[in-house]
Amino acid sequence: MKKLGVLLVGILLVGLVAGCIGGKSTSTTSTTAQTSTTQPQTMTSSTSITNIPTTTTSSPSKTITQTKTQIQPKIYSREELLDNLRKIKQFTYLENVSVTLDVKIKQGNLTFNAGEVSITSKKVGYVDLINKESDINTTTTTFPDGATTFTREIIKDGEVYLYSNGVWKKLTNESFILPPEAVLNLTWGYNVVSFVEKYLQKEPFNKTIENGTQIFYYNVTTEDLTQLARFFIGFKDTNVTFNVSKGILEVKFRNGNLIGGRVAYNMEIKILTKDPQGRTVEVIETGREY
Repeated sequence: MKKLGVLLVGILLVGLVAGCIGGKSTSTTSTTAQTSTTQPQTMTSSTSITNIPTTTTSSPSKTITQTKTQIQPKIYSREELLDNLRKIKQFTYLENVSVTLDVKIKQGNLTFNAGEVSITSKKVGYVDLINKESDINTTTTTFPDGATTFTREIIKDGEVYLYSNGVWKKLTNESFILPPEAVLNLTWGYNVVSFVEKYLQKEPFNKTIENGTQIFYYNVTTEDLTQLARFFIGFKDTNVTFNVSKGILEVKFRNGNLIGGRVAYNMEIKILTKDPQGRTVEVIETGREY
C-alpha cells in the first residue's frame, strides 16, 4: 500500500503560458470660470421717476448624455487557438493533483474494507519542446500516514535521470519504474501543450464563456486514460492491473492563450500479493483522480 501510495503520482495539465501587457493613459481637463457683473442704472427727473421694465430671456440649456460602450472580449475560433498554442515551444507549469481511493482486501470468499487512501501532489515543471528537455519537481503526500516524498526528473539528450531518496539514478530498461523509452514517449505526447493540442483539434462536447475565458470540454479516450494511468502508477509489476474510465478534460483560454485546465477520471487498481502465511491476497483500490 505504502509503495503504491508513494508511486501513484497524477497529472492535471495545468500550463501557464499567458502574457499581460499594461499601459498608462493620462487625461487632463481644463475648466475656466467666467464671472459677469451688471451695473444697475437709475434715471432721475425733476417731475417724475419712471420705472423701466426689464425683460430677461433665457436660452434653453442643452443636456448631453454620454453612453459608455462596453467592449466585449474577442471570441477566438479553435483554429486561432491552435495557431497560438503551436507557437509555444518552451513553458513552465504548475500542477496540483488529488487522488482518493477506497481500499478493499479480498482473501478467498471474504472481503474487508481497509479504509480510504488519499494522495496529493504538487508538480512544478519546465518543458522545452524544441530541444526535448524537461525538469520536473514533484512533492507527494499520502494520507492517512502523512508521508511526504520529493522527486526530481530531468530529461536531457534522450536520457532520463531521477532524483529520489537523496540519490540520482539514470533510468534503464531494468529500472523498477517505466523504461526510459516509455517515459520519453509519454512526456512528449502527454505534456500540457501537446495533450491540449491533440484534443483542441476535435469538436468539444460542450463549450462556454465565463468572464471572458473560453472553456472547452472533452471526453478523454480510454487509450489516453490508459497511457496517463500507466505514467502515474509508473512501475512494471505483473501483479498490478488497473482500469480507467469516465475521463473528462476541461481546457481554458483567455485572450487566445492557454491558461490552464483540469482532467479527472475514475480508476480501479488491483494488486495481488501474499500475506505472512503465504496466502494470496487481492488489494482493490477504487476512486477518482483529479
